[in-house]
Parts: sequence; C-alpha cells; structure tokens
Amino acid sequence: MTSSKIIGITVISLIYLFTVFLSQPLSYILNLSSLPISLLCLISGILFFNLFQFSERVQKGRDFIKKNILQLAIVLLGIKISFVQLANVSIQSISIIIIVFLLILLTYLVLSKLWPIQKDLSKLLAIGTSICGVTAIMATSSVLKSKDNDVGTAILIVILWGSLAVLIYPFFIEWYFISDLAKGIFLGVGIHDTSQVLAASMVYSDLYHNDKVLEIATITKLLRNLFLVLLIPSLLILKNRKENETLKNFQILKSIKNSIPLFVIGFIFLIIIRTIIDVFYLNSYTWENIIVIIENVITILFGLALTALGASINLKKIFNQGLIPIIIGMMYSLVTFFSVCILVYLLGLNI
Repeated sequence: MTSSKIIGITVISLIYLFTVFLSQPLSYILNLSSLPISLLCLISGILFFNLFQFSERVQKGRDFIKKNILQLAIVLLGIKISFVQLANVSIQSISIIIIVFLLILLTYLVLSKLWPIQKDLSKLLAIGTSICGVTAIMATSSVLKSKDNDVGTAILIVILWGSLAVLIYPFFIEWYFISDLAKGIFLGVGIHDTSQVLAASMVYSDLYHNDKVLEIATITKLLRNLFLVLLIPSLLILKNRKENETLKNFQILKSIKNSIPLFVIGFIFLIIIRTIIDVFYLNSYTWENIIVIIENVITILFGLALTALGASINLKKIFNQGLIPIIIGMMYSLVTFFSVCILVYLLGLNI
C-alpha cells in the first residue's frame, strides 16, 4: 500500500471517529434516543469533502476504502447468513430482478426515441440502474466503447439518485412494507450501486435495530451483480454481429470470468463456512462470541466505507451535468421504484 493511500485512509478514519464521537452529543441536542451512525458517516463524508478541498493523495485513500474496505465488509457479512437463507432469498428475488431489468430495457427504448442524442448515455444509465450501478457502467463501457464524457456523466447521475435513495428509502420501507423479506428485496433491487444498497441497509439497521433486512438486501444485490455474467458476453456477441466479426469462444469465457466479482465469491464461501460450522457447533459459546466480534468489525468497516462513499459524492459536478441526464436517471429510478413496490405485493412477499 502506497503512502498516498495511507494518508487518505487516515483522513477518512479521522472523519469516521469524529462522527462516532459526535453522535451522542447530537442525539442529546436533537432530543433523540439515538442517531444512526451509518447515516451520520455518509453525511459527514459529503460535508467534509464538499466544503474542503483535499489533495489527490487523500482521494486515492478514500477510493481504496470505498472499494476494498466495503468489499471486505460484504465478504465478512457472509458469516452471518446461512445457505438456506441464501437459497430462499435468491428464489424469491430473482423474478423481481428479471422483470425490473426488462422494464428498464423497455424504458430505454422509449427514452432513446425521445432523446436520441442522449442514446449512448441513456444505455449506460439503464445498465447502471438495472444491475449494479457504477460497477456495471465501468464494466460495460469498454465493451460498448462509450465516450469518456458519457461514462463520467452516467456515474455521477447514478450516484445522485442512489444517494437520494439512501437518505429516503430506509424510512419509506418501514412505513410501506410489513415483512423483512419485502424490505430487503426492495432495497436490494430498488437502489443502484452496491455501496448505496449497503448504506441504506445499514441506516435501516441502525434506525430499527434489524439486521435481517441488511442480510436480505445484500443477498439480493449480489444476485443482481451476477447478472453481469450474462450481460457482458451478450453485449460482446451483439456488438460483433453488428460489426460482422467472429467472436471466439475463449473471449466469451474470459468475459464471463472477468464479470464475476471476487468479493461475491468470498461472500458465498463464508456462507458455506457458516452453514458447516452451524451443523457442528450450533450451541458453541466460543462460536457465538466469534460472531459477535465479527459483527463489531463489520460495523466499523461499513462506517469507514460509508464515510468514503459520502466523500466521493461531488455535488458541484453532479449538478453541472445539465437537466436532461438528470431527468433520464430519474425516469429509470422511478420505473424501478414503482415496479418493485407493485411486484412485492403481486408476488405475496409482504406477509
């Protein structure tokens, strides 16, 4: 790890510690029993990095935490989930993921007719909204040979609407849904980027002391991420057909291999480990203590990751993109929002 990253990691860590220290006095001042630390971390990151100018070295450390520390937290979260829970949630959520993806595709076809000049940007936003946010945009942009400006704009718009969802959805799902399954699936499908889904889930967990929704949302979101395994090879095949080129089998296999995030594999591996240990050490006092320790570590890692996520939100850049890209992103977000709300009820998941 370079010294430049260490400086950035130190800055994010200090902001996180400052937020934790400030949470109790703020709760007292606002006359609240408690404030969600995760939400405060997100807001602190936004405020510090939009009010003050930080060097590129600090930003490198911020990006390291946002990506790697978040992924480590997701992997460790697997130790809290059984294989049975993974299978049940996957079966319940996959139909919603597929239907929402198809509705987003239909929306893209409509919007590309309304704003043909924004067709390439709209395609990136559709992919980012329906699958896994920034990761999907970056992964598919090289296949689509998208312009750098379109890629940057799509990322900023996904960050904008996803961040608003982080601030609103934790309160909405408590009011609108009854079951933990419905709440978790809504967060896992209704929010774009992996980091944003985890942020909203952590905020909900802090507010209502319910880790089950966090676990269900994580499983649902990682299942969505795996759709990259199908999307990228499909885009390669379509692209090469249009260009009358032959796509070799090893290229397809390579694209599939590169589409599977390593942290998803780690997450599933720890779920399997948890399932095996539960069979032999279900009532083990030592195992229960280990789980508690891991949960505390996960909380700290998520706190750091959410601080870094907030620090990566550049409000000035987002609002300098113009009105049409923001509207296109909003349309995709609204289609996703209403689709998931309706489908959860139609499929009888809110009981």
